[in-house]
Amino acid sequence: MNKLLLSFIVLFSFALIACGPSRTQIQEMSSACDALIEVRYVQNDSIAIFVGNTLFVNTQQIVRDEIFPFLVSKRNPNDIDIPTATTVLNNKEEFINYLKSSVSPLTSFGIVIGENVSNEIGFSEEEAIQKLTGLLSSIEGGTAVLFHEKGGQLIKAKKLY
Repeated sequence: MNKLLLSFIVLFSFALIACGPSRTQIQEMSSACDALIEVRYVQNDSIAIFVGNTLFVNTQQIVRDEIFPFLVSKRNPNDIDIPTATTVLNNKEEFINYLKSSVSPLTSFGIVIGENVSNEIGFSEEEAIQKLTGLLSSIEGGTAVLFHEKGGQLIKAKKLY
């Protein structure tokens, strides 16, 4: 009886795993995004970096009570280490306009939660998702997908809207 129950539990857990998107499907979903916003923990840093179509946001920017002023530096993908001027975004409209000027068209977003975000004291994934989707939801016809990253690979995907 115990073996039968154990076998059932193992089969059920495999069935649940099989229901999620495959790694290839997750990669395709991320490639289909016009812009990615990656939330990561970087010690002693409070400036977001925009490279290509990806905005790397530090957990310190998310943990604060107010996300604005939002500091971001646009970098050249070929020379990411060369510092550039920092842009200060003071409200939601400036944030959206900054994204639209950097990525066109802007209709689909990916939000990537890095594996090291728990290193930030006070970080809450739910609050981070709420803050970011609150900013992005005003874009007409926009869609958002939540990704989780581990070991440099996207491992989970969930459509938010």
